[in-house]
Amino acid sequence: ADLAKVHSGSAPPEYRDPRQFFSRTYLTEGLSALLIGAAKRLSGAGGDPVVELQTNFGGGKTHSMLALWHVVSGVPSTQFPEDVQDLIGSAPLPATVRRVALVGNHLMPTGSTKPDGTKVNTIWGELAWQLGGAEAFAIVADSDAASTSPGDSLRTLLEAYSPCIILVDEWVAYARQLW
Repeated sequence: ADLAKVHSGSAPPEYRDPRQFFSRTYLTEGLSALLIGAAKRLSGAGGDPVVELQTNFGGGKTHSMLALWHVVSGVPSTQFPEDVQDLIGSAPLPATVRRVALVGNHLMPTGSTKPDGTKVNTIWGELAWQLGGAEAFAIVADSDAASTSPGDSLRTLLEAYSPCIILVDEWVAYARQLW
């Protein structure tokens, strides 16, 4: 399972396609609680704004993030297996949820150049770009150019591009590269 490959569309169908993914996924108590909490948060019915997944290596963090990614993919819940429909049916999701996948072993600390030529230097710039392209990036562009925290610009960005789900995987792999 690789969140970056699912995000880019290059993962195998059993990970890339929400219907196939959920047809092969057993909803554990922990995964169910995570999906219910996210659905509640996105629908304005409660839920935590930030969730830290704590498991050992191979404990299902990426798989859990893929489940979150897919549950807000825009695929009608009626196309998911019945257990997933039942689970998220209690908190109807917004029609559109923006999704961001920040995967540390796929991000370069030297930044990247986007298809329109925009140079993104920081993880904050990448976050903005994924939320709304060049328009969203403009909100944090000064901080990105200076490689500093975006401060209040981050609040402005999130308010403008919500509802959204931001998944961060392989954070340590990214941090190791910063040296």
